[in-house]
Amino acid sequence: MTFSRLLIIASVISTISFSSCERKEPVEIAGKGGNANIVAVPKHHGKFINECTMYIKYNTNDLPSPTFNPNQYDDSLKCTVADGKPSANFTKLKKGKYYIYGVGWDPSIEMKVEAGKPITIAADQSYELIIPVTEGD
Repeated sequence: MTFSRLLIIASVISTISFSSCERKEPVEIAGKGGNANIVAVPKHHGKFINECTMYIKYNTNDLPSPTFNPNQYDDSLKCTVADGKPSANFTKLKKGKYYIYGVGWDPSIEMKVEAGKPITIAADQSYELIIPVTEGD
């Protein structure tokens, strides 16, 4: 075996061993089964919207589609009001990316209001997320 062939073989072996030892960051798979919570609070022009349903999509920070379709979301909760503040409490979530979308009714303008907002859970804690719903275009 020639020296050049030995050099090529040694190079290939070292490349394979270095690439197999490469550490990759774990990918967080969002969804149920963790220890974090998202408390989603709908507001329209600074005031709480009591009549609202919040939808959650796992593993994304993007709106699922330009036109709202509840079937594209993984879960939903109707807001409950405690101490004058409406919220939907998504509990026992894993770390990862989520998109929250709220659809409600503002009785002061007698119109449907809706909007969404992304959130990334990075720690096992409770996150309060204000959803600034609007009457749209």
